[in-house]
Amino acid sequence: MKTNKIFIAFALALLAVVACEPKLPYDLAGTEHGVVINISKVIGSSTTLSTDMNDGDYQVKLALIDQQGDASMLKEAQLMAVYTDGAKNKKSAKIITGITQFPYTARIDIKDACSKLGISKIEIGDRIDLTPCVTLKSGTQVDGWSELTGFNNTLFTGWPQESGSFAYRVSYTAFAPFHKEKFQGDALPWEDNNGASGTCKIIQKDMSNEANMPPAKNTPSGVTANDLVGLRVEGPFWWEMPDEGLDMWINTQDFTLIIPDQVMSASFEYPGMGDAGKVGNAEDCEGEVDTLNDDLIFYYVPTFGAGYWWGVGFTVTVHCK
Repeated sequence: MKTNKIFIAFALALLAVVACEPKLPYDLAGTEHGVVINISKVIGSSTTLSTDMNDGDYQVKLALIDQQGDASMLKEAQLMAVYTDGAKNKKSAKIITGITQFPYTARIDIKDACSKLGISKIEIGDRIDLTPCVTLKSGTQVDGWSELTGFNNTLFTGWPQESGSFAYRVSYTAFAPFHKEKFQGDALPWEDNNGASGTCKIIQKDMSNEANMPPAKNTPSGVTANDLVGLRVEGPFWWEMPDEGLDMWINTQDFTLIIPDQVMSASFEYPGMGDAGKVGNAEDCEGEVDTLNDDLIFYYVPTFGAGYWWGVGFTVTVHCK
């Protein structure tokens, strides 16, 4: 599916180039290429945020993503921390600068990071995301997060790498107690980032059945069936798709969601597209659990037919309290 998206995007770009005097909303010749950096937690290091700033071993690895960007353009990279409190207020700071060699392993002094963020203490519900930033030799600065646009490079989520799927950030949360039994039900309310709302059904999977495990390529190293809570979340969420649903797994090591690219609805037909619009899919998926509010939060980009890309992602929050 990702290959189809790239092919379609390339075809459209080629069409624009060969067309007679194309009028584009941007300067194609002046478009600047960049470098995409993958970030992951080092296996065996801390996966959650401790309220004791002197506790925890926080290590991340930065690596250049395969076939996406030319390292010769890169002057240096930085590591940015993005802090979110329980009320969803955010602030950011660059905590490591001058990174020029890859792969690069960073050990994070969480007390120093909090000082740079202007935080005097960590409370339950607080989260710190770490995301790479780049400075190009041209002088262009591309931050991993900004207050205006949010996180960068989100649409590369799930891109296969030798070490696993691409990630644009890693998250450390000071979690409240996790209540597995809450994440199920027949009429759980949800809303998305576009103002839509409704109810959905969540069914928990039997994780003693190996068939209910997520694909190996989507499962982080060191995560076992005992760490996972498998869920089937049934909508509808988008365009009132019949039999719409998503399979996902709560990774209780860090309370992120494992959501492979998948078919959302085998019988969906996008209006006016005929055979080309008969299958609704979800791609570039990710998510997390808010243990403070017992919310399930997931993001996906809908596609349909033979790789047609809607191009806009949706963030859905399901309230499981």
